[in-house]
Amino acid sequence: MVRFYPLKTSNYYIICILCFFISFEFCKKNKSSEELKKEIDFGVIEVTAVEPVDEILTLGSVSYLKKAEITSKVLGRIEFYNKEEGQKVNAGDVLAKIETLNLEIQLGKDKSSEVVQRKQVELANAKLLMARQRVERELANIRKAEADVRDTKAVMENLERSVKNKKELMELGAVSETELKSIQTSLNSAEVAYFKAQKNLENLVIGFRNKDLENAGIKINDSSNIDDEKFIYLNTAIERAELEMAKANLEAIKKSVESTELLIKESQLRSPLTGVVATRAKERGEAVKEGEPVYIVVDTSQVLMRFNVSEADASYLQNGTNVKFTVDALGKDEMNGKIHIISPIIDPQSRSLEVKVIANNPNDRLRPGMFARGRIPSLKRRKQIVIPTSSILKKINEKTALIYKLNDQDMFFEKQIQILKESDEGIFIDTGLEEGEKIASKNVNLIQEGDRLIKPRSK
Repeated sequence: MVRFYPLKTSNYYIICILCFFISFEFCKKNKSSEELKKEIDFGVIEVTAVEPVDEILTLGSVSYLKKAEITSKVLGRIEFYNKEEGQKVNAGDVLAKIETLNLEIQLGKDKSSEVVQRKQVELANAKLLMARQRVERELANIRKAEADVRDTKAVMENLERSVKNKKELMELGAVSETELKSIQTSLNSAEVAYFKAQKNLENLVIGFRNKDLENAGIKINDSSNIDDEKFIYLNTAIERAELEMAKANLEAIKKSVESTELLIKESQLRSPLTGVVATRAKERGEAVKEGEPVYIVVDTSQVLMRFNVSEADASYLQNGTNVKFTVDALGKDEMNGKIHIISPIIDPQSRSLEVKVIANNPNDRLRPGMFARGRIPSLKRRKQIVIPTSSILKKINEKTALIYKLNDQDMFFEKQIQILKESDEGIFIDTGLEEGEKIASKNVNLIQEGDRLIKPRSK
């Protein structure tokens, strides 16, 4: 059985007073919380999409852009060298010299041969001149022989007419038989002289006939009027050939002199470019073969950055694109370069291609072989939503996070988003937000889901 005991009046009043104070403090706290939220700035922003340039992150190394392998064109020994590894050189500097004693001896022989051969050319010229004179005399003799033939023929014809006349007169008794025989004897002598003149002419014209020119391939325009020069040209063929041979031998010797002088000049190994000596392969006194490398010089004013890019990103590369890169050995200093060559071949093992980037190298800080990290702008561009880092309430994992989104009734509700990437610009959102939506970007840890955004009253 429960019993109720009546309170005393004084105790009753005390309880009422305590209840009043408790209610008052509770109301005061609620009022303070509401007033506090009015004063907090939650940084409500409207989500907008930006159009960033996507970047291809890649690894690579520093290589040389220009390299010269200085080889010897002369067989010999190193007489001296001027440059060591690591020393700077200018284009045209003499790096080393090859001994040239054998070449100098050969050059002396060639120059002596050249003098002798010049005399041979002079002799051949003299022979040709004499041959021309001989041919001209033969032409004159031919013309004389032709005249002799004409003269003897005329004498013979006159005597033939005389014999005929004498025979007629002898029949009439006007000329004696003795006189006729005398004239007949003169005719016989004239016939012999005519025959000899013909045979002499036939011998002299050998080599001076039209058919001789045709056989030699000399063109005849008018057979009735042939220039003497054609016959001179035909009958001095041997002398002309000797002269041409002498001239050819002289040219061969001159070329030999020039080549020997060039080899002596090439015995000085010069740098074809300005740069740094990378290697020196030979010591003083060591033998060097033709084509054997003695020095390697690299140009360090510019370097070639070699980066490997996945085949999936190959279509987003373009020559001339600016590339930013860092080199681990030089800290976080970012440097710039430009895409020079995009390899057209995909490596079947790594499924990547090589991108060559040219970069300036002030103070020779970049050295071939250094490890590099590159950021290559991609040609693909798409709008992406970026929000401040302060908008994140908490991260569920590396790619998922929670934010507070404001609905149409100005109430905050949690929203899960997918993170694409994070950078200094903010957090790039893959999914979870649309352009135009509103979110809290400040003091998100003070918001409770369902809280209403309290707008300050206008004064």
